[in-house]
Amino acid sequence: MARPKKSADEKRTEQMNTRWTLAERETLRTNAARVGLDDSEFLRHRALGIPLPSSSSSADPALIAALNAHAVALTKIGNNVNQLAAAAHQGRDFVQYWREIGAELEADLSAAREALNRALEDMDG
Repeated sequence: MARPKKSADEKRTEQMNTRWTLAERETLRTNAARVGLDDSEFLRHRALGIPLPSSSSSADPALIAALNAHAVALTKIGNNVNQLAAAAHQGRDFVQYWREIGAELEADLSAAREALNRALEDMDG
């Protein structure tokens, strides 16, 4: 048996587009996943005052925010590496920056690993 047709007032025909920073988008995804909803349904619940399902995660929100911040930092470093690689392929000399980028990447990776390990330890109890 087919699903009954929705009436005109039940159909979701209106669309809204919003712009987000990378960090905001990742926070949205994290918060939506924490309560088991997709992004759109999560936003709809929040905007319309519909109660959210209870959170299934026991991780500290501060640790999750810290991990998101590390992800953003790593993305920025990756962009810099791409720009330096493109410049190197064009024959420009940027060798002096590779060590600086490498050191920054190592520091951010180390901090991200520590934050992830703390989050996993907290989840294990």
